[in-house]
Amino acid sequence: PTWGTCAGMILLAERCVGASAVIQDGQSLIGGLNVLVCRNYFGSQISSFEMETPPPPSLSSNNEAAEESAPFPGVFIRAPAILSVDQNDDIEILGKVVATPCRQAAVVLRELERKIEAGENVVQMGVVDALDRKSHPHQIGYIDVKKEPATTINSTASENVSANRAEEEKKDVTILEEEQQEQKQNTSNIQLPGASDSTNAREVICAVRKQNILCTAFHPEITSDTRWHSYFVNMVREDSVRRSN
Repeated sequence: PTWGTCAGMILLAERCVGASAVIQDGQSLIGGLNVLVCRNYFGSQISSFEMETPPPPSLSSNNEAAEESAPFPGVFIRAPAILSVDQNDDIEILGKVVATPCRQAAVVLRELERKIEAGENVVQMGVVDALDRKSHPHQIGYIDVKKEPATTINSTASENVSANRAEEEKKDVTILEEEQQEQKQNTSNIQLPGASDSTNAREVICAVRKQNILCTAFHPEITSDTRWHSYFVNMVREDSVRRSN
């Protein structure tokens, strides 16, 4: 069994938006969970906070059910949030919270909504490189700075490219049609949580499980509450029993 907390949740996701635009060819996603994660949804390091979150599924008897059902103190440190879960995947949602995205995440979500509406397939999408502050505090635009690698083609290479272009274009048409069809299928699985008109708050997912994979957006190890640790230990025990049989 594997437990990913905070950044671990990002690594175990198949899709991520809000990834750092500063790191070039940085850490790739490990994957395993067909979910869409928004990095730094709750804000930067100085915006870390604690809030009540749903507890893990109870492992206790009925007499202890009341105590086990008490909210869990979730510590969010530059934490991500899961925006969407593939309904066709065997993923159990263990916890949700209602929270307003930070300014950068709000801009990323706006761009993500535009891409989904256009039918684009989103696997990874970087944060905006700069924010354009308007006179009104709620009017925030963005400037997307894209860095294109420099390329140099000599005359011989250019002639070879021209000679093969016609054949490549035929192949490209077929590939493009296949990719567009796949993108439509993949994008249709993304359903973003609705936003409040007044605060832009959204109900996002903070804890999930898929078989032997557990993910939490918060840090249970920082608190004295051991319920999530007990839940994970029980996952390990169940897996050990299954393997021994």
